[in-house]
Amino acid sequence: MLTLVLFVGLFVIYGIAYIVFAFVQPPGFLSSFFRVPSYFGLLPDRLVAPVGRTFVGLVILGVTGFAVARGMIGH
Repeated sequence: MLTLVLFVGLFVIYGIAYIVFAFVQPPGFLSSFFRVPSYFGLLPDRLVAPVGRTFVGLVILGVTGFAVARGMIGH
């Protein structure tokens, strides 16, 4: 059970961090963990990082919430 809580907590923290770093530039050593998918490169330059990182963070949170709600994790 503790492993489940740590696993879900890790993904929730990672998703929230993605959203936070959409609006604040991550430190150099963390920037490789918060990359923006290449298809967001089609957006104007000022929107690439905010929109891309917000989208990825919401997907991570959504998939984690869906997996927990459907019983895919912790069953």
